[in-house]
Amino acid sequence: MLVCSVAACLAVATPAAAAPAESAYAIAASGLVKIPRTPSVTGTGQESLASVALPTSGPSLVSAKALNAEVKPGHAQSSVAGLSLDLGVLPAAATLPGVSAEVIKADCRDGKGSVSIANLKVGGKAVKLDQVPPNTTVPLAPLLELVVNKQAKNDDGTLTVTAVSAKLLGQTQTLDIASATCAKPGDDNTPAPPTKPGGDKPQPGGKAPKPTPVPAHLDVTG
Repeated sequence: MLVCSVAACLAVATPAAAAPAESAYAIAASGLVKIPRTPSVTGTGQESLASVALPTSGPSLVSAKALNAEVKPGHAQSSVAGLSLDLGVLPAAATLPGVSAEVIKADCRDGKGSVSIANLKVGGKAVKLDQVPPNTTVPLAPLLELVVNKQAKNDDGTLTVTAVSAKLLGQTQTLDIASATCAKPGDDNTPAPPTKPGGDKPQPGGKAPKPTPVPAHLDVTG
């Protein structure tokens, strides 16, 4: 028989810590060629890589002079410098043009996203992308399409902005370049503390217990 005090036997759940709202990564690919998010930062931190060729095994789809990802409270950013895409390494991609850019950057601050793209070239020809609205589709070849300044709201209320999201060979291959996620100021994803067991204790003389005030938050709409 288990013998213990009420305090020892009563299990009170401890709220789990909320996952960091901000994150960032410079490069990721899925499909015929897979590249994990590189470098990837979640929560406060910074990572950089220089003279990168990805994937690390086999022919390189992506090469870059520098990959950067940085996260601070309320702010996330990522960038790729000296980017070159060798799309010829993909099966049946002999007709796809090469893609290069001097700098591609995504910035997400307090729930608002922006991107900057410098000296983008496709097949050696310059493509001007200045002040591009969110989720702008740029078809470049029959099997190559770019979504520039891709912005998406996540289920937890955060915003993800990806500077360039490339679709190759239909959707057989995808490539995301410079992505950052952040939350609006004041967003609080911390779980509410558990309710303590028991109720209000009766007062002496049989009087009704005094009500216990409970903090509450009412959303104002309109």
